[in-house]
Amino acid sequence: MKNNLHAAKAAVLALIFFSASTTYAQCPTLIWSDEFDGEDLNTDYWSYQIGDGCNINLCGWGNNELQYYTNENTEVSDGTLKIYAKRETRGSRDYTSTRIRTIDKVDIRYGRIEARLKMPIGQGIWPALWMLPTDEVYGFWPQSGEIDIMEYLGHEPEVIHGTLHFGQPAPSNQSTTASFQLTEGDFHNEWHDYAMEWESDAIRWYIDGYLYSEKTPADMNGQRWPFVQDFHFVINMAVGGNWPGSPDGTTQFPQTYEIDYLRVYDLADQPHLSGPQQVANMASGTKYSIANLPDDASVRWSVPSSATIIDGQGSSTITVDWQSSGGTVNAAISNECGESSYEVRVEVEAATASESVLENFDQAARITKTFSTGQLSEEIENPGSNDINDSALSGSYVRNSSEQYDVLVYDISEVSDASDFVSGEKRFVMDVYSTAPVGTEILLQLENKTSAQPNNYPSGRHSRYSVNTTTQNEWERLTFSYIDRPDQGLSDQAIDQLILLFSPDSFDGSTYYFDNFEIYSEVSTSTVEIDYGVEVSPNPVSNILQINTDGSADIERLRISDRSGRMIRDYSEVNDSLYQISTADWQSGLYYIEIIMSDQQRLVKTILKK
Repeated sequence: MKNNLHAAKAAVLALIFFSASTTYAQCPTLIWSDEFDGEDLNTDYWSYQIGDGCNINLCGWGNNELQYYTNENTEVSDGTLKIYAKRETRGSRDYTSTRIRTIDKVDIRYGRIEARLKMPIGQGIWPALWMLPTDEVYGFWPQSGEIDIMEYLGHEPEVIHGTLHFGQPAPSNQSTTASFQLTEGDFHNEWHDYAMEWESDAIRWYIDGYLYSEKTPADMNGQRWPFVQDFHFVINMAVGGNWPGSPDGTTQFPQTYEIDYLRVYDLADQPHLSGPQQVANMASGTKYSIANLPDDASVRWSVPSSATIIDGQGSSTITVDWQSSGGTVNAAISNECGESSYEVRVEVEAATASESVLENFDQAARITKTFSTGQLSEEIENPGSNDINDSALSGSYVRNSSEQYDVLVYDISEVSDASDFVSGEKRFVMDVYSTAPVGTEILLQLENKTSAQPNNYPSGRHSRYSVNTTTQNEWERLTFSYIDRPDQGLSDQAIDQLILLFSPDSFDGSTYYFDNFEIYSEVSTSTVEIDYGVEVSPNPVSNILQINTDGSADIERLRISDRSGRMIRDYSEVNDSLYQISTADWQSGLYYIEIIMSDQQRLVKTILKK
């Protein structure tokens, strides 16, 4: 069987190389698959790796993992492969699991790889679907590369990762990665479709037909792009290790990692969905597109009831208006190749408004720079005014290309309770204009400067927040999302230092202009009853603010001020039951409405202007 597969492989590779000059209107050809339909693992395709790695001088498999791999922790039944992680002693290890690979049986180069998977759950559980070089043409790991199609940590059941490893031998090894996070549900309770398209000069990652990452030789930081040779598949579930940490009292055993199928097609550049996963409250004009839509295909879009397709139904791109809740955007495609479905779950952010301006280079800052490894220049002329940022001045930060973890450090006193940022009730927002590639990460870290010293990570590091750029050489407003809490013991009230890391874990030397670095907080929405039968609506408001009363008490006076306390409206002798106030000329942000009743009671409400 091995010889037959190698003969087939030669034909397959010819098809894959030929596909570079074909068009995406062609139907992809399945060139190899394992559907796991039998009763046993197909050993014509797969080989077990047994042990804890010590027999090949790689104890803990290079990651301080805790499991012993056996050929007994798998089951093929009901059309799926199950890999079990168990708490049981084998050798000197307290856990068992399975690791299988296709080396010298199924070795591929380029094409589209698809898998349908269902994840386990729990602290210290680490399943993966990945690829290693078959012949190590360029040297030992990671010089010949590693392709992680999917990695998952059981304590983060809503997140998956796709990564490339490359560069020089450890500790000088490098990687480039991207993550995808579900906005509802998790990867443990549901099946999902994972795909990777591999070409000679690009690798792309998809989840349920949604493109979430692309890497090219430009992401190698000047190192070799080794992904031009034969690679083979590896499927395993590790327990413990450097990345997820060890299981704890919350981890249940056994855990099951389930694989429905693994398939390889000859053609890349297949249709895929793109568009934002998160949108602002009441967002309008949001675009979702199907790339590489075949000429003969029909497409039918669907959106949740909280959204409206205002243009593009039946075409490759739609424009959507959102209200205050999210849901799934789906594109169903039909053509001569068959029917397929692509979807992404969209989260509508809570209504927010600026609570505090940390730094905008036009007025006194609320944070103080104390150190940087790159060069910060303040009050720089705006490099390219647009609708996002038309202020006269901004800051400029040139990243130090000789520093793998370049840092820009500020003293901060604006974070009284960091748990608000962990929960998402408050968020950091920043305008960014960068020469860096699209998708570059910016990391924000909240610390206690007494506890956090250069060589004692994670001590003193309360929490981390991340955002990725989506454009280049153009202003965009970016909102940081919570990642993790490195030092779980640090008090929520102990934050006095903020660190920005532009393109961490790289040797990037790009310039990052930034401005309007602010703290945003959630505000309540909808019609709000204050007291005395008084209602204020809508919240947030666009053009007209309505004040309604039930007539049980009179309003003597109504005053409106902005967030700084500046009075912008003052109404007296108000005696109708319905008041309409134009807000068309108000700037976006928070406003305070003070209503003085006839008995001199004062009612105060916060309102958000979109």
